[in-house]
Amino acid sequence: MKLLEDAKGQGSAEYILLFGALIVIAIAALIIYSSYFTSTNISSKEDIKIIRNNSTGGGSTPNNGTTPSIP
Repeated sequence: MKLLEDAKGQGSAEYILLFGALIVIAIAALIIYSSYFTSTNISSKEDIKIIRNNSTGGGSTPNNGTTPSIP
């Protein structure tokens, strides 16, 4: 009966199970969405050019590395 009343490690065990479940969910999400990370061609230089060009009203073509003209 004394064994049933002893609950000293219960909180730690619950935290370990909780963090373990979160890690499993994160790994599963990375596996499911890995195609999005591997197939995208990340080019921050090109993205910045497109954003600058679009914000100045110049259309959707990049401006070949020049600074955008301010109207």
